[in-house]
Order: sequence, then C-alpha cells, then structure tokens
Amino acid sequence: MKILMQQWAYFPWIGGAEIFTQHLAEHMISKGHQVDIVTGLLSKPSIEYDNWQRKIDVINGVNVYRVRVPDVKYAGIVAGTLRLYTKSLKLDQQNDYDIIHSHIFPAMVCGALSKRGKKLLITLQGGDIGEYKESGWFIRTAETPFIRWSLKKADLVHCVSTHIAKAAKKLGAGEVNIVPNGVDTAIFHPGDKYQLRKKLGYSLKDKIVVSTSRLTPKNGLDYLIEAVAPLDKVKLIIIGDGEQKKHLQSLIQSLKLSNRVFLPGALPHQELPQYLAIADAFCRPSVNEGFGISFIESMACRIPTIGTAVGGITDIINDGENGMLVPPEDARTLSRVLKRVIEDGNLARKIAEKGFQTVKQRFTWEKVLQQMENVYQGLSS
Repeated sequence: MKILMQQWAYFPWIGGAEIFTQHLAEHMISKGHQVDIVTGLLSKPSIEYDNWQRKIDVINGVNVYRVRVPDVKYAGIVAGTLRLYTKSLKLDQQNDYDIIHSHIFPAMVCGALSKRGKKLLITLQGGDIGEYKESGWFIRTAETPFIRWSLKKADLVHCVSTHIAKAAKKLGAGEVNIVPNGVDTAIFHPGDKYQLRKKLGYSLKDKIVVSTSRLTPKNGLDYLIEAVAPLDKVKLIIIGDGEQKKHLQSLIQSLKLSNRVFLPGALPHQELPQYLAIADAFCRPSVNEGFGISFIESMACRIPTIGTAVGGITDIINDGENGMLVPPEDARTLSRVLKRVIEDGNLARKIAEKGFQTVKQRFTWEKVLQQMENVYQGLSS
C-alpha cells in the first residue's frame, strides 16, 4: 500500500496523537508499505533534534514533508491547513496514494479536501472534536461545521475509545472503528521503587501520589490538589506544564501545601517511568478525556491507578478491579479513595496487578498496531 498521512505535528514534536502517528507509520514501513507524512513546521521543539527545520526528512524510513504553518492562534490554522492541503495534492500527483490517513483536527479537514476518489481514513483522539473544557464556546462553534463535513467525507473514522466513537456518530460519521492508543512497555514497566526514591530524593517513608498531566482545566488538577489537602502524610507530584500553572501554584499556596505538592514542570517522556515507579498511586481526575494515555502508562508500571468515570477512561479502568473510578469534580470522594488505596495494601496490590495485566492483554503497541494494519487492509480491499 501507498499511504499519505496528514498530521498538524509530528516528531520531534511530541504528544499523544503524535506518538500514535509515529508508531503507526514506522510499523507500516516495517511491513513493506510506503508511508509519507505531510506535517507542520512549527516553532523549535522541546526535545533535541538537529533536522527539525528540514522541509524534507526521513525518520526511521518514513518520508516526512514539513510545511511552515503560521504561529498565529486560530487564524494560523486556516493558512496552515491550506498549505498541508497544497503539499498533499502535489505528493498525490507524484505517488497516487491508495489511502489518505488524516490524524485529528485540523488535518481531518485537509484530508477531506484531498480525498478526490481516494480512500479516506480519519483518526480521532478526543480534543479534536471540540468537547474539551478549554476549547471555549466560540471555537467549538466555529470548528464544528468543518468537523462534521470532514467526518461525512471519510470512508472510515478510527476512534481511540467508545466515547469518541459515539461522539463521532453524533457529528455525522458513517462507519467507525475503535482501536485504542498503545503504550511502549520497553519504556513503561515496573521499576525499583525504593532505589528510585533514593535517586530522586524522596524518603522511603513518604506516601506519594503522582500525576502526569498537562496543566489545563480538563485534567481536573485543582480537584486533585484539594483532595490531597486533608491527607497530611501524602505528597503529590504533578508532572507537566500548561496554561493553568499559575492558578495551581496559587491554590497550593492558599492551602499551605508548598511542602507537600510539587509542580516540577514537563519532563522528557523517557523520564516519566521513574516517577511513576516511586508512586503509591497515580491519579488524574479528568473532567473530559478522549482516551487517557497516562492511565495505561501508569498501569504498565504496575502502579495503582485512579481516574474519573468520564470519556475513554471507562474503556480502560473497571472500578475496583484494575483501578479505581471516582465522579469528576468531586474532591471529597477523591480524597476518600486516595486514602483507601494508600492505606489498603491488599487493594493497592490487587488493582495494580490487574492493571498491569490489562495493559499486556490490550494496550501494547504490538496489539494496537496489528489492529490498525487490519484497518488498512480492510480499506484497501
């Protein structure tokens, strides 16, 4: 097969959707297919990569074509999408692709424009359908007609969760297919809690809750901080960065938690497992969640995992079996559940082990990518 993928950002820019796209592209290359990617040339990435400004690049066998997208909020999306579209047309004239695979908004609009008799596959991850808390009413209203139009053009819409599939159907998608995100178990795996605590400077007696989260309203981190406040023996480490940082810092100060709640900022993806390994529990009390890669990363490290009963999290966690679920925006209930998991060693070990087995059974990249290869085969037949 000859596949053209479209994605607003791609390696060395890193996020959940970008990681999914890269794993999939490299997997299909390893199976003998041609994969070209049209993506944005953004401002300097946070990770070191010498070739990040190249307009034509080859990364692990994948041809990457970067077009500069204007760094202007919202207005830049229109100009950037048109540039992705123009480059896609030129490449299609040269290669006559079998499948166009557009990953999330706004690339899905580019895909719908580019279709022209090709098979069109659109991948949805969550925030790309305008349901997240930080999107704002005006932006959601402006985006929705383009999202609806794009989904109706697709031959198949791939969704990472049951929740996203239902939302896609409401927006007009025809055929949908659910394949979840994956986790790299070569990176995320159980570690030596006690040795890593010594290395990172935490006491072996500390009770530690870890969250890996963008600091943004949809992740419910203010509720997590409030939930930890009455648990005087618990320390909370929230790893990530985002627009809510100053608000969360003020909340920490107002609750007098500066000696127990820490915001170390964003860390390289490779460093996250050691922080997960030192935890007595992982928690992210999301208000909205399309899937939640952080949850399967925690489970892969055999850490007791706590989430909210919203969105794609309910595809991952069965309450009381392989993790714990609480209502969203409910700090009091969350505090009780955190206390229970931290104090009840039997419960913690049980849900941690079940979570670990869940990842091995359903969320390894090997299993996820085989499912995606089957999706391609079905489209091309």
